[in-house]
Amino acid sequence: MVNRFSARSLARISNLLEAEYLAGEKAKLYANTLTDSVLSARMRTLSQNHAARFGAILDTLKQQSL
Repeated sequence: MVNRFSARSLARISNLLEAEYLAGEKAKLYANTLTDSVLSARMRTLSQNHAARFGAILDTLKQQSL
């Protein structure tokens, strides 16, 4: 198996994954604690979008490692 990423690229991807995860968790927390239903729904959507981006990045990494 050949590593297709440099150490610098892997560090950046790792930072990106962490940022997407944390932003998604924060939006989920807001969605569950806000009392305004419109804002809560918007935060839920944002959380789902962050989760989708996290999954897409992770899937790309998995494909590269095959």
